Amino acid sequence: MDNNDLSIFVNNVKFNFRVGVILEYKNNILIEKGKKATHSVIPGGRVKTLEDTKNTLIREIQEEMHFDISKKDIKLQNVIENFFTSNDVKYHELFFVYRIKLDENDEIIKRDKKELINYDSDGNWYEFISINDIEKENIKPEIIKKIVKEDKFKNIVVRD
Repeated sequence: MDNNDLSIFVNNVKFNFRVGVILEYKNNILIEKGKKATHSVIPGGRVKTLEDTKNTLIREIQEEMHFDISKKDIKLQNVIENFFTSNDVKYHELFFVYRIKLDENDEIIKRDKKELINYDSDGNWYEFISINDIEKENIKPEIIKKIVKEDKFKNIVVRD
């Protein structure tokens, strides 16, 4: 975690300001998995101080996937106010979820499985999964499964 990340403790609650992206190709989305992880997530990361969410997303995808999305149509789909506990830490997270529709010209869809790694996190990788099979995945936050199937903007509050 970078010192400029907007992830701070306030009265024993950790506040995170994050972005994520639904990278969709045909009827599939890209999710991130890890050796040590108990669940999957959509690609993204923490917002830095004085950084807007769209530029955060562009930076994070470049750092983690070595994939430039700056020329893509990046649409804000949801804002999730996420409240949860993990490893005995209470979280208050503001999570901006974007959506990008990929096409056959995007080099990332042509990558071999061994090339779909997170270059910024040892042991994490990406996989395309069918939207039809999303219910079988342990994705956090769980509401992502519903968001993937919709294509309209919403503000959502989740208290797990």
